[in-house]
Amino acid sequence: MKKIITIVVTLLLVTAATQAQTLQKFYDKYGDDERFQYVSVNKGMMNMASVFGGLAKDEKNMVGKMQGLKILTLDENADSPFAKAVVKELYQIIEGANFETAVEVRDKGERVNIFYRIVGADNADMLVVTKDKSEFSCIWIRAKMTKEEIIKVF
Repeated sequence: MKKIITIVVTLLLVTAATQAQTLQKFYDKYGDDERFQYVSVNKGMMNMASVFGGLAKDEKNMVGKMQGLKILTLDENADSPFAKAVVKELYQIIEGANFETAVEVRDKGERVNIFYRIVGADNADMLVVTKDKSEFSCIWIRAKMTKEEIIKVF
């Protein structure tokens, strides 16, 4: 019985790591593509922002839990084959990585979707995907948060 539990836990951890790598590969693939704007903020800069940013105590606490932030932006017509392929690729990753939808907004040709997932006890990923006729952006926030803390954010 212990062997079965160990195997199941190992498979779950490997699956979670593979899914995170898939999202990381997406950012790696397009982060160097000149058609995209790419921004990456690491934990050290997050901590600096919480110290010098003039944030309220609860905001400092939340920023302190963030492990990193990555933003990819593509300025291209949403109907172009390339833009459609990128969006399709991202949504396949989201679906395969078991993200849950937190927020979905549709307004005058603009869409905003916020997804989240919890990996393990307190590792959270949040994705904010925005699309309109001329731009696509994906913001990936990694944090040390529980499901309850993520829900509180929304």
